[in-house]
Amino acid sequence: MSKSNKQAQDLSHGQSNVDQKNDGSNQKPGKRDIRSDQEIELENMLVKGEEVVLRAEVHKAIYWRSAAVILIAVLLFFYIPPLAMIAGIAGAIMLCIAILTQHYLLLVVTNKRVLARYGLLQMDVVDIRLSKIESIDLERMLLGHIFGYASVVVAGTGQRIIRVQYIANSEVFRRFYNEMVLIEEGNEEAEEEIEKIKEEVETAKERKTKPKNKV
Repeated sequence: MSKSNKQAQDLSHGQSNVDQKNDGSNQKPGKRDIRSDQEIELENMLVKGEEVVLRAEVHKAIYWRSAAVILIAVLLFFYIPPLAMIAGIAGAIMLCIAILTQHYLLLVVTNKRVLARYGLLQMDVVDIRLSKIESIDLERMLLGHIFGYASVVVAGTGQRIIRVQYIANSEVFRRFYNEMVLIEEGNEEAEEEIEKIKEEVETAKERKTKPKNKV
């Protein structure tokens, strides 16, 4: 995938520039970026000449189950306090699990492969080369359609499957892969679509890094 890899490398410039800005050397003394550990681990996973093209964004819907249980616990507190206490403890545990899941969950597309890390008690780290990917599909429940998130399912050759839930930019992942395949098949229009994806990624990064105006 020489031509498609070239497009992927161009698209990765915006991501790599932001990663360099987020490097630990630019951080203020006494302050620690929560994402720094994940950035370091991701950098260690990359091989020479490999660059991150797209990175998954975990949707806040990952907290909906714990939020629902905590809300039920609050309502039960006025009627059945003992049961409310049990529900509150369960909701707090679920909230902690959701926070840890969001922190350790990793799904990225590089110019060479797809990298994924998911799970807590059994943390799986999987990578599939782009040439070995058969499809990237999306699974959505009703809440996913409403709030705009999906599970990304990457199917590789053989029986290898990666399924990562609560991805906010899931459509970008699928679009990127589809356009890369079309470029490999000689579709020139796909190159224009890749450029559009590149602009969308850079715009999203600028919005996140742009400081908020003080009133």
